Amino acid sequence: MTESSKTDCHTILAGISAYLDGELETTACDAIERHCQECPRCAALVTGLRDIVGLCRQAASVPLPESVRQRARASVRRLLEDRKTD
Repeated sequence: MTESSKTDCHTILAGISAYLDGELETTACDAIERHCQECPRCAALVTGLRDIVGLCRQAASVPLPESVRQRARASVRRLLEDRKTD
């Protein structure tokens, strides 16, 4: 990997979240997509993160059972109480 490639990869990584969220301008998106056509590592990263974001969005639409909600709330309360005593 050349120094120029490393710089391009770092640029991609810096903007990856905004890219996946659709917050970048078209020219920036085009640059990322061109880079990913030439860099399999960045292409794999983008694909993997896009898949993870999609799975998280799907999971967010599934309601939690009330018993799970209650356990989660109790855990958070315990953690907050523990912080007060530290």
